[in-house]
Amino acid sequence: MPEGVAYLTCPDCMMPNHVGDTSAKYMCFSCYAEIIFETCGSCDYRQSIPSRWQRAYTCGRCGERCDIPRTRLYSSATKAAAVEGHGYMYPKL
Repeated sequence: MPEGVAYLTCPDCMMPNHVGDTSAKYMCFSCYAEIIFETCGSCDYRQSIPSRWQRAYTCGRCGERCDIPRTRLYSSATKAAAVEGHGYMYPKL
């Protein structure tokens, strides 16, 4: 694996993707979903979620509802290298 590349699993189709370490989002090569990275405000779990979830997601670790900010700045966004897992849609079924 090349240096500076994260190997992340798409939360939609569960297929692995190579993503640059400093990326704030990527498009899955398999299902073409746009995936963003967010950090839970309760437990600081860094996770990937599909961007089409417009308002909120369920944390993959603590299960709390997390709001998705309407504006995401690259400088303060969670980066691919820090991602630990993936979140779930809200409410989690």
